[in-house]
Amino acid sequence: MTDTVPAWPDDEPAYRLRPPAADEGAGLDALAAVLDATPRGPSTAVVRLAVGRRTDVVGPRRRALETLSGVSAVTVHDDRTTGIAPLTGECFEAIATLFTDVDRLLVRDDEDVAIAEWRDETLRFALPDAAVEALQSDLDGALVDRIEPLE
Repeated sequence: MTDTVPAWPDDEPAYRLRPPAADEGAGLDALAAVLDATPRGPSTAVVRLAVGRRTDVVGPRRRALETLSGVSAVTVHDDRTTGIAPLTGECFEAIATLFTDVDRLLVRDDEDVAIAEWRDETLRFALPDAAVEALQSDLDGALVDRIEPLE
């Protein structure tokens, strides 16, 4: 999983967004907004989580981990969870519940082309110009100011 290099689209500009560290939910909000704005259908999520079967998680986080463990291409190790999950509503909800434990998340479309990647507290994404405008209208102004084009 850590060796997965994203294949980014050639015809869409790429951006980076570093949410403020003080706002834990900002990264997830930005990711959800990118997935809502993209004209490409998010299909799979390549995940690496810093929780596993020996991690002491309870309640909703435990149920979220169990949801992901039910996916045949996801492996729950003692201290981490890795694999590829279909980006269904149920799996997205599980990832959202465990978002603070995400080491890396790569969301791809049906062609395995990257839409968004969360790594090192940074969201990288590719969207057409019109979709970026829609994204900016959906995000909080403080997050919009943090969007940087990549070259």
